[in-house]
Amino acid sequence: MLVCRPLYKNESDLLIGNESQTLIIKDLDGVVIRSIYPPKSGWTHDLLDRVVSYMGFSIWDAYLGAQWIGSSEV
Repeated sequence: MLVCRPLYKNESDLLIGNESQTLIIKDLDGVVIRSIYPPKSGWTHDLLDRVVSYMGFSIWDAYLGAQWIGSSEV
């Protein structure tokens, strides 16, 4: 599950400013499992949701560059 999509007006949008960053998936020890370059048009919330829904890993943290955007544990 990703948390980068704000659900309420007062929540920050973690995607803003990071749309062109590489998506990095790490295990809970901080080891990079997979890196996915952004599409030319940049990441969108829907595209990120689709990508992480296909993750075959059971436990992971997701980052766009250095910005944490979610986890399988949220």
